[in-house]
Amino acid sequence: MIPGPQGPAALPLLLLSIAVLTVVIDRARFWWQWRRDRTDRRRLWRQLRGQGPEACRLALARWSRTMGWGEPLLEGAALLGPLLGLLGTVLALMAILSRLGPGLLPPPGERLAGYGLVLVDTVLGLTVGLLASLGLQLNRSLRRQALERLRERLAPLPG
Repeated sequence: MIPGPQGPAALPLLLLSIAVLTVVIDRARFWWQWRRDRTDRRRLWRQLRGQGPEACRLALARWSRTMGWGEPLLEGAALLGPLLGLLGTVLALMAILSRLGPGLLPPPGERLAGYGLVLVDTVLGLTVGLLASLGLQLNRSLRRQALERLRERLAPLPG
């Protein structure tokens, strides 16, 4: 049997990767729609300005929460992905080492080729962590830019 992503870390890694992909795709869709809805947002912003500074601040807070959706999950995944991958690799290495005989030789008839697949968990964990980090940083950057633009429109309001 060739070890690979099938130990106790495989299922959490799979679930984490699905969650990260879901959030990253949702954020891409959100920002695509945000760019497309500029005209509607400008019209809404003019209406809010007519209602006073408090209405604008509430709208900013609501938009900020909407823009930041999924960031806590991405933060956690950026940390947990590599750790789960490393855990899977260490557990697979432990299983391999327990099967090796004296002198760390494989049992007769078993080839050592393919044992490098124990590192698949690490690669998967690092990939999940990288994707989560990239998605998080991109979302934060776009969020910061959008909120700065909206605040610039709010600046001339008194109070």
